[in-house]
Amino acid sequence: MDDFNYSLSEVKSKYRDATLLPKWKAFQTVIFNELDDGLHDSSKIAAFDFDGTLAKTAVNIVGPNAWSLMYSSIPDKLQSLYHDGYKLVIFTNECNIERWKNKRQVAVDSKIGRLNSFIETVKVPMQVFIACGLPSKANITDADPFRKPNPGMWRLMEKHFNSGIAIDVDESFYVGDAAGRESDHSDADIKFAEANGLKFYVPEEFFDT
Repeated sequence: MDDFNYSLSEVKSKYRDATLLPKWKAFQTVIFNELDDGLHDSSKIAAFDFDGTLAKTAVNIVGPNAWSLMYSSIPDKLQSLYHDGYKLVIFTNECNIERWKNKRQVAVDSKIGRLNSFIETVKVPMQVFIACGLPSKANITDADPFRKPNPGMWRLMEKHFNSGIAIDVDESFYVGDAAGRESDHSDADIKFAEANGLKFYVPEEFFDT
């Protein structure tokens, strides 16, 4: 069962007091991009975290151009997956959008701008879901159903943004850098994959081989 009730009447062109860029919408605490030409729904999902997986970013530096590719192989790898029939999806947490109450528009423009720029750079259509909810104070499980490691973003995509096509989890996977290793900031990505029954890879094994 969902921990949320999706309704088109709740889909907005703003996130709280921040206006979203064209082709982006918000539902509850999730921001997502509308389906664009060339993006095909599929039973095979290639899913990725963004910061630290696809893009190098810094928490204290904002702006739509403040990023670079994590690995030079990323464009070719993503294009190959797309041509093999995968739908490419980004699932990313961004609590600054919720936390920066006095600079929310800056946080929204920065995050969405980076994602738009990334998609333009890799030259392949991608679906994106941004969880804006705050982490729990205990840093274990967040009440927000969409914030990773909770499975809500995946379930939203699966049930409402894949044209009713059943997803083959054996053919699908998730790549993220938060794998619970000693040097990692958390285990949110590997737990997100486990919660949705997906194979999991860290970025270096997926892109640097």
